[in-house]
Amino acid sequence: MSAGERVLGEQVARHARRRRARRAVVWAGRIGLAAGAVVAWDLASGTLVRPFFVSTPSAVAERLAEWAVSADFWFHARFTLTSTALGFLAGALLGVLLAWPLALRRVAYRVVEPYFLIAYSVPAVALGPVFILWFGIGLAPKIVLAAYFVFFVVFINTVEGIRQVPQGLIDVTRVLGGDRWVTMRSVLLPGALPYVLAAFRVTLPAAMIGAVVGEFIASNRGIGYLTRAAAGRYQTAGVIAGTIVLAAIVLLLSLALRPLSRVLRWRPEVRLRGEEVS
Repeated sequence: MSAGERVLGEQVARHARRRRARRAVVWAGRIGLAAGAVVAWDLASGTLVRPFFVSTPSAVAERLAEWAVSADFWFHARFTLTSTALGFLAGALLGVLLAWPLALRRVAYRVVEPYFLIAYSVPAVALGPVFILWFGIGLAPKIVLAAYFVFFVVFINTVEGIRQVPQGLIDVTRVLGGDRWVTMRSVLLPGALPYVLAAFRVTLPAAMIGAVVGEFIASNRGIGYLTRAAAGRYQTAGVIAGTIVLAAIVLLLSLALRPLSRVLRWRPEVRLRGEEVS
């Protein structure tokens, strides 16, 4: 092994050790922060705040343990996850399919853009009762509400991604004989893909929010319904347990989509002249 290869190997090993050390520090900080929050919660309950308002960690853990072995809870969880998944797929697919032709026709997009902005400015929560009035209290209004949370973010990001593709690349592709399909596949799709995938990562948790909002408004199934029912019976432990379950699901969904960021690595970083590489 030459001296250069040995030095390079030592640098790689040093960077690997630093990454492992940083990862260990990050995880230790996360665990410590969570443990500190639970301890502070336990100390404050019954001394600074009445347990009726914040319950206790032990009561919430007991409720979570009951739900974990309850077939009824998993039935409600499947309902929430189903409406979330279907709403996300519907909103994402519709957002991409509608954004693609409009982004390629700038005049048409400028005509309809104000109407999309007006629709996007309407609070989705305010439309929940309307969707329930139209579709009832079953699965359909939860899917529609989840899709509404997803659609506009995916639509706007897809349009922006396509419009960020340099016109010069499109012109060169056409000069070289590329038809519309080749231009879309080789130029527009790779250029818009980072924006679309970033929108997917953001809107998957948003789809969960939409589904749960629908369950809060009017439903007899779902984790949102369980949480609302616990609140109606003044069971603080059930309310906090439902909130923890929903937060855990959103976290798991976000972690499941994290590998999508690897797809973005094909795009080179743009650095300012003179900027130091960290």
